[in-house]
Amino acid sequence: MAYLVLARKYRPRSFSEVAGQEVVTRVLAGAIQEDRIGHAYLFTGPRGTGKTTSARLFAKALNCDQGPTPEPCGTCDRCESIDAGNEVDVIEIDAASNTGVDNVRELREQAGYVPMRARFKIYIIDEVHMLSKSAFNALLKTLEEPPPHVKFLFATTDPHKVLDTIVSRCQVLKLSPLPEATIAARLDVVFEREGVEAGEGVSAELARRARGGMRDALSMADQLLALVGMRPSLADCERLASEGSSATVEAVVEHVAAGRGGDVLSTLPPEGDEAQFLSALLDHLRGVLIACLCGPDAPMLPASAAGGPDGGKALAERGARIGARRLELWLQELLFARERMRLLPAHARLILEVTLLELCQEESTLPLADFGQRLEALESRLAGGAPPLPRAAAPQPAPAPAPTAAAAPAPSSAPAADSELEPRPRPASAPAPRPPVDTSSSDVQGLARPRVTTNSTADAWSGFLDELAIGSRGLSELLRKRGNLVGFGDGAARVKLTGLTDDERPMISDKRNRRACEKAFSTALGRAIELVLEDATDARHGKEDPFTREVADLFEGRIEE
Repeated sequence: MAYLVLARKYRPRSFSEVAGQEVVTRVLAGAIQEDRIGHAYLFTGPRGTGKTTSARLFAKALNCDQGPTPEPCGTCDRCESIDAGNEVDVIEIDAASNTGVDNVRELREQAGYVPMRARFKIYIIDEVHMLSKSAFNALLKTLEEPPPHVKFLFATTDPHKVLDTIVSRCQVLKLSPLPEATIAARLDVVFEREGVEAGEGVSAELARRARGGMRDALSMADQLLALVGMRPSLADCERLASEGSSATVEAVVEHVAAGRGGDVLSTLPPEGDEAQFLSALLDHLRGVLIACLCGPDAPMLPASAAGGPDGGKALAERGARIGARRLELWLQELLFARERMRLLPAHARLILEVTLLELCQEESTLPLADFGQRLEALESRLAGGAPPLPRAAAPQPAPAPAPTAAAAPAPSSAPAADSELEPRPRPASAPAPRPPVDTSSSDVQGLARPRVTTNSTADAWSGFLDELAIGSRGLSELLRKRGNLVGFGDGAARVKLTGLTDDERPMISDKRNRRACEKAFSTALGRAIELVLEDATDARHGKEDPFTREVADLFEGRIEE
């Protein structure tokens, strides 16, 4: 007799044997007990979780000679033929091979005939999302109002690809990935029945690699037994595939946390299974993050990630050492890397290595909040007039003579050579930096000593720009280049700006910058000054000109460009 693989040999024969899908089995059994059997069911979930198996069990429960019953006998002709896959009234269709509308039309014609031997004619359509749109539309009417002797059981791993009109006509049963503990327990039962003397940890390692699929776990068990015989050990599991053991994953995580890029590259498993290793790494980091945030006894912690009675504590300690925020950033970057590997499979190894090396640099995973705090501290330092930190490579400028009332420095249009974050060098005789002046107070002269001792427009403009440069060098240079003091006196000043670019205009319109300009002007003059910044860049001589508009309205004319 031909060898029967474990996944088929130990396929569940009743609802009670289905592992890890209690909700689905209860719904199906309850529908039979309460006589509320629907005409169409859609089973969704990852591969190897029991979608097709549940559909076959439901078909057997409906057509059993003792039923419909939630506990089919398994010995009658209907049960035995369904288990063997040769029941004429239970039609299994592979949607990937029957995608066209002609196949659905043939199905509709056959559905009109009564069953030959069974109670119901049941159509099990696997991977139903592979049907074409026209095939789905051809099935709508029959699916909504089928003959009373017809039941439709659909199965798919991609429910989002099924038309909503189809989904709305079905009862949707979602099968979830199986817990690792459930898979490991099932493997122990299979090994015991097969007479396999598996070493400690073999079932748990196979369950970890199966990633929620019972069929994958049984298939890997078949491979392992073919490789090493009836006494497999945990070390033999490492020979089964090169995705990387738990020890390898943990070693890579420790090297990344310590910033040892060379050790990371030397620890990675051989080329060819980068996607599997990345999945194992993501699972492990998720376990570390859960243990860090929720504690070592968190119920959502995977059994393989915990690794034993003390594994949860080890994960929590590792998470506390790395930091929850840094772990979140690691997971985000690795998820991006997995997407890039999917798009560029030929460069999967390079993408994995570059991503891990980047994570080794602690500053590359610094949260944005930390950068924001640093920038706020720098802005506060500059706004308060404090001198910047010294630059090692920048030469110190020579002291310049202090400006006088008779010979004020002329406005310069040359752009600043230094960074906008570094204040302009002050003249040697200039007074020490002062706090910003509150322009809401009329008694400004007593708060700050004026820098400009005359009422000359040129002196006021130059002193204002020098004062503004202390707190905002970039804004000062922008006003020096684009602005002109066109009105000054009676506690008010007006600055007209022309030639502003799209990048420069937000700096002028920003309320904080306008307040900073007003404070700098008031400080420079020693009294409260109301400053108006007027953007004349887009001013036109036609439609926006009041006189022209008044003449056009008077004579009912039209302004042309």
